[in-house]
Amino acid sequence: MSSGIARCAPAEPALHHIVVGDGEAMVLLHGSASTGALWREVTQTLQPLFRLIVPDLLGYGRSPPSPMGVPYTIGTEVRAVASLLPCCTEKYHLVGHSYGGLVALGLALANPARLRTLTLIEPVYFAALRYGESETAYRRFGEVRDAFATKLTCGDIESAMRQFIAFWAGDGAWERMPPDARAAMRQMSARIQLDWQASFHAEAPRELLSAVGPRTLLVSGERSPEPMLDLVDALHLIMPGSTSIRLKGAGHLLPLTHAATLTRAMLDHLHAEAEHRLC
Repeated sequence: MSSGIARCAPAEPALHHIVVGDGEAMVLLHGSASTGALWREVTQTLQPLFRLIVPDLLGYGRSPPSPMGVPYTIGTEVRAVASLLPCCTEKYHLVGHSYGGLVALGLALANPARLRTLTLIEPVYFAALRYGESETAYRRFGEVRDAFATKLTCGDIESAMRQFIAFWAGDGAWERMPPDARAAMRQMSARIQLDWQASFHAEAPRELLSAVGPRTLLVSGERSPEPMLDLVDALHLIMPGSTSIRLKGAGHLLPLTHAATLTRAMLDHLHAEAEHRLC
């Protein structure tokens, strides 16, 4: 999962982001078809305890798109987020959901010495399924990706987004969304396609994943798609020392639906890591 990041070097284009609170730095990264607003409830709780850096990823919210004419990869996103980090030796906490979890993993592996903790909430690191020989789950994700791409190629954005949302949030989720939210989602379709492509190309040496395992919390929801639960289980196995929790009643959108429970789990993990530092 090469990023090509230069420490403390500015990255272009600049991401729109907010910085709130004081204390140790924590970066919160949203997933596909979302923005930094995903973390609104989480930031309200954590703001008194941490300096929170919450960006919109490239092409989402108020951030600019990926540069034209430059192949988009996870490294593109990692370099953009890296420009927001405190410079140059301060350590920080990383939190990422779904596609943002994959970006967080790439950023953590690019400079593990600066990582305090890593919280990955159902990250779309599909390579973990190959490491774990979970071919059925890997193929299922590939089918969802291919169906999405086919619909876009045929110009049927509505159907592409309906199937995409149904996979992650359940049947009927698209129809339950307000019309303005569906319109915004349709505008994101091309960007989501880039996310799929980058996710399937991302790969990291197992020894690097293992090295950050003891600082990693893996979070999933018991009602999430079965292939995603398989992915989190596979990642847990190849990150020895990681902690894996499954939130009761939660699905893939758990930062929205179960923000309070998620935040408590994150704080428990950060507390355990801080105690370990004092030992």
